[in-house]
This record gives sequence, C-alpha cells and structure tokens, in this order.
Amino acid sequence: DHPNPQIRTGLEALQQATNLMMHTVSQLMMTSNGADGELRFDQVDLPILVKRFSTYYQRIADRKQIRCLLETTGDVPPVRTDRVTVAVVLDNLFSNAVKYSPPGKLIRVRVSADRDGVVCSVRDEGPGLSQEDQAKLFQRGVQLTPKPTGGESSAGYGLAVAKEFIERLGGTIWCESVLGQGACFSFR
Repeated sequence: DHPNPQIRTGLEALQQATNLMMHTVSQLMMTSNGADGELRFDQVDLPILVKRFSTYYQRIADRKQIRCLLETTGDVPPVRTDRVTVAVVLDNLFSNAVKYSPPGKLIRVRVSADRDGVVCSVRDEGPGLSQEDQAKLFQRGVQLTPKPTGGESSAGYGLAVAKEFIERLGGTIWCESVLGQGACFSFR
C-alpha cells in the first residue's frame, strides 16, 4: 500500500519474480526426482499476461536502450492453461531476448489466435542462431554460440525447462532463426 505508484509497481514485480523463482525451483526439483508437479488450469488472458512481462522487461531493456514492442492481433480468446507455468516460459523468452540483443535494438512480442490455438512469439534482433546451434536448442545444460551482450550469465537450462513446461501443458515451442538476423521463439 505504498503511496508512490512506482514503488508499488516495483514491489509487485519483485513479488512476481519471487513467485516465479519458487515455482521454477519446485518444478525443477520435481522433474529431477521423476515426479510431475501439479498443474492448475485456469482461463488465462494471455495478452494481459504478456503485457505485464513486456512492461516488467522494458525496465531491464532500458539499461541497454532496447525497446519492447507488444502487438496483439485480432480477438485472442482466453486459454485454459497453468498461469504460473506459462509465466515461467515467458520470463525465459523475454530474459533471453534482452540478454542476447545488442544495445539499441527492438524486441517484438506478438500474441495472436490461429485455427490451432493461441500463439505467443518473442522476436529479437540479436545474433541469430546457426543451424548447428538450432539443432542443440532445448537441451539441458547446452551452451550455444551466441554470448550475452551485457555481461549477463547463462546456464543453458532455460529453454530446456521452457520446452518441458510447454509440452506438459499440451503445447509446442519452436524457434525460427537465421544467423545474423535475430531469433523468434514461439509457443502455442
């Protein structure tokens, strides 16, 4: 209940990040023990969830003069999914887009409906991925050739966890990239 709206927003973002970290650690521990964590399916307004991540990551992107542009096309229906699990995936995709984009670039985020469901895409203007790196995507602990542009760290587990989570939700995740022309990670 702080009177300063910027402090309130910062505290809400901190609470969201804490919840995501606790959920991620819990899911990783269950996955490594062979047990499946319980998913809680609700109706989720994906454009609103993505907008929150875009707003949060814009602050981080500002440090590198990167702009996040969100586009929602048409009428996107609510999706029945686990909100926290999707949030973990969004956190990874936004984090990677900022981490691997050079200063002054643009990150385009798009949420749209198609005949098979709802698609969320995060496109950066980073170094892109070679065919060799694309063949190694979504594997645990694999370090790819591109390096973070602002000294950020990378353990090589985020995309593997994102893939596992999306598949547990009954969805798919993929990447489209040309070396030197950025990368676009999408999930349905």
